[in-house]
Amino acid sequence: MRYRIVQTRGRRRTLLAPLVTLLGATVAAPSMAAVFCVDSEASAQAALDAARVNGQADSIKFVSGVYALTSGLDYATNQAGSDHKALVLSGGFNAGCTARTGATFLDGQEQVQPLRLSFTGADAVTLDHLTLFRGMTEAGSYYGGNLQVYMYDQAGGAKLTIDAVRFLYGNAEVNTGGLYVTGWGTVVVTNSLFAGNAAGQSPAASINLNGPLHFTSNTVTGNIVEGAEARPIFYANALGASHFWFSDNIFWGNDNAQYDLSLYDEGTYDLVSNDIGSYSAVPLGAASGGNVSVDPQFDGCGFLCFDKPLKRTSPLVDAGNDAPPGGLPATDALGVPRVVGPHVDIGAYELDRLFADGFQSTAFPFQPRPLPPLVTGANRSSPFGG
Repeated sequence: MRYRIVQTRGRRRTLLAPLVTLLGATVAAPSMAAVFCVDSEASAQAALDAARVNGQADSIKFVSGVYALTSGLDYATNQAGSDHKALVLSGGFNAGCTARTGATFLDGQEQVQPLRLSFTGADAVTLDHLTLFRGMTEAGSYYGGNLQVYMYDQAGGAKLTIDAVRFLYGNAEVNTGGLYVTGWGTVVVTNSLFAGNAAGQSPAASINLNGPLHFTSNTVTGNIVEGAEARPIFYANALGASHFWFSDNIFWGNDNAQYDLSLYDEGTYDLVSNDIGSYSAVPLGAASGGNVSVDPQFDGCGFLCFDKPLKRTSPLVDAGNDAPPGGLPATDALGVPRVVGPHVDIGAYELDRLFADGFQSTAFPFQPRPLPPLVTGANRSSPFGG
């Protein structure tokens, strides 16, 4: 494996990543962020390994395409030398990672978990514009088919931020095909889609957290509880005195659901302007209100498009809370501004309206994102096998 020396501001620094994996990672003073541009499973893992120990905040940008993973990606800060610096994983970039032009699918091929995170300090990790796809828990790892997160810092200093991430068609041997989080810290999830995930229980997500959760402007639909007995689709456990806020979300149209949203009666839960098919009866916080239980009226978006935009006739258009606890995202899952219209829409997708004369807005045209085209190179193949 080759490494390169980067000359920056008169100082030589060894960059702990293979030459082929690093495009423009200008490493200067320790206060500056290192930027990695990756286009394969191997280069992504090498960048994660380097980011863990280089003493800097790091940004790892994924070139758009389908990554057929054989081992899955790991980032664990319990290893010696971990710096516990901020890390951002972003998808959808062009070959030079200079612009976001498409979508990045991390495909577990129904064999491995696409991504596993483990924090033992005050780590701050952000995921944005990624699709975690067809993940599967491996033997002995029963939770979180598409993403498994352990937050071990009992001081509560760790923070996980997820924005515009699709959790699609994940599966688990026991619990949670989509997102599994447990531990201490802060979790923020915005503009994300949970669809097609399957498990014996909690197929979409399971969040067991000692700390605050802000779950805002997300869509949870089409997830499946496997087995004869109905189970919760999305399980939330606010441990101890923790406070969970759910705002402007859709929990609807899931299969074999005991509840679309199951709240364990321990901490405080505020439900603000959500569309929920069903949820467990627990005492709610004082900020709760504005919730409905209606058909969202999802619109189609084309062949092999996984997104769940709303029809113009949807009762969820302009029905959200413009100032939810934790704040409103600036844009939606597809980059359309929040808010387009009198009020924010409920769910991960803001409806990009047509002008009254019938012509589509040229400022922010609605662009449903289909499955990205296949690209050549190591670790790439069809998203459906083969």
